[in-house]
Parts: sequence; structure tokens; C-alpha cells
Amino acid sequence: MAKPRIFLSSTYYDLKHIRKSIETFISDMGYESVLFESGDIPFDHQEPLDESCYKELDSCHILVLIIGGRYGSSSSDEEIEVSDDELENHYQHFNSITKKEFEAAKSRDIPIYIFVEKGVSAEYQTYKENRGNDSIKYAHVDSVNIFKLLDSIHSQKRNNLIREFENVDDITKWLKDQWAGLFTQYLIKKSSDAPIASLEKQLANLGIVTETLKDYSENILRGLSPDTVEQIIISIGEKEKHRSELSGFKRNGLIEHLTGMYDLDLEKLYDIFVESKNAIQFIKKGFKDHAPEEDFEHDLLSNPEVFEGELNGLRERLGLSTWSRITKKSS
Repeated sequence: MAKPRIFLSSTYYDLKHIRKSIETFISDMGYESVLFESGDIPFDHQEPLDESCYKELDSCHILVLIIGGRYGSSSSDEEIEVSDDELENHYQHFNSITKKEFEAAKSRDIPIYIFVEKGVSAEYQTYKENRGNDSIKYAHVDSVNIFKLLDSIHSQKRNNLIREFENVDDITKWLKDQWAGLFTQYLIKKSSDAPIASLEKQLANLGIVTETLKDYSENILRGLSPDTVEQIIISIGEKEKHRSELSGFKRNGLIEHLTGMYDLDLEKLYDIFVESKNAIQFIKKGFKDHAPEEDFEHDLLSNPEVFEGELNGLRERLGLSTWSRITKKSS
């Protein structure tokens, strides 16, 4: 079963006991720890040792970075010949292996958990208040490059949460809580993704059915004569047009009112509306079995705005010729 691989990055000699305790903690969690001193990294004999560490981060899921009072050895690409006069300046600015491991994890955008020794964190505040003052001697760090590394971490817009620690329990307790939170977020996301995945599957299946019916229909049509195909196309078009017009007829306010009052066959009423020569004829044929036609005629003649605003407006929207204005009863 695949396990999360946790890469532990720090200087070794000053933090080796903490590294060992965190390695045990990671194993107890059921995860896989990656530490160079434990033989977890395959080293390529053709490259500098630190290059193998950076490459190993490609297969890791999380970086735990611990920053203590030592800056660490310089990375292989920093090992250059310098004169005695330049040596001190180089020491003040070189990149350590630990810093390069952090940069490698950042470039791969894996979660990074950063812990800074409490004494170092306190002196970092002093450093920020006295930038440029090289005469200050710091008790908890061997190089101001540690503070420059912290500057670089703080300058990141995300994935740069830092915690102070005094002992290993401060680290393991916080990691346990954070990893539990990650697992919870994963479960919530999986739960919310399920309905979307189901809908996507249904849509995909519907697309397959549609394509299958399309191919099936096309194959049938290819076996027919051109005249027959044309008749089928015309028939389909007429049916679609009829459905659209019937839908528009049904949504008209007056028609909705009338069909709500009486039990009417909507499609039959629509056909009568299309075929009628005037409004009186529409009323006589459409409502003769439901109410006295005299009442309808009286309402229509006494309310010509209903005739003009509703019925003729509806005919225009359906592409039908409008009726002449009612001035008397017509048949």
C-alpha cells in the first residue's frame, strides 16, 4: 500500500537527536520517512551527494524543515575556489544544502512544514531591527545566513507557515494535528466531488447514447432514397416547429387563464386558434362545450383591448396573420 513520503530537512550534527525522534514519529504514524543518514536516499556516484537529495524530493509528498542554530554545509554548486580575502564574504552569502532542499520542495509545490528553534526565532527579531549592523554577535546562530533564509521563507505568499519549537514534542504534536486536518480536507473534497463525478458520468453516458442514436439514424437514412430522406427531414422540422408554437401558445397569459378555468384539450384548442378566421369563430369552436358562447362573445365585444392585446399579439408571435378588429358579431 502506498504511504505518504515525508522528507526531513535540517542540519545534522546539532539536530540529530530531534531528527531521530521525528523519524520514529513518522514511522509510528504509518508513513515513510526520508532521511539521508538512514539510507533512504539512493545516491548517484556520478553526481555530488546533495544533488541526490534534491532529486529524491520528486518522489516525496511533504517536506518537514527544521531550522536550528547552524546554517549547514554549502551546496555542491557553491563549492568554488576563493582566496582568503574572499572566504569570509563567501561564508556570509552561500547557499546551504538545507536551503537548497527547501527551494527544491518549493519548486515542486509540495506542503512544507517549517519549525524554528525558539532561541533562533528570538534573535531573528533582533536581526530585523538591526539590518546592516555587522558588528552584532548572535548567541544562537553561527551565520546570519539563517536569518536570510527566514527572510526568504517569510517573503513567500503561501506554503510558508513557521512554528517555534523548544523540544521535539512541540514539533510532533503540531504535525499530528496538521496531517489530521489534511486528511479531513481530503475526505470532505471526496464527498463533495462524488455528486459531480456522478453527474459527469451520467452526461458522458447520455453523450454516448446520443452519438449512438445519431450514427444509427444516419446509417438508416443512407439506405433510403434521396426523396425519402428529404421527406423525413421536412417531417422532423415540421414537428419541431409545431412543438415550439404549441409551447408558446400554452405560455400566453389569456390561454393559461382559459385553460385553467375549463378542462380543455390544449392541442385541439391551438389548432382551432390557428384555423379560425376571427376571434368570434375561435370562441364558438373552442368553448362551445364548456360555457354559453354568448357570454364569451359579450366579454370579447365589450373588451376589445383583450382581443387586440392578447389574441392578435399571440398570433403575431406565432407567425400567423392578425384578425380584423371586432365591431360586430361575425361567423
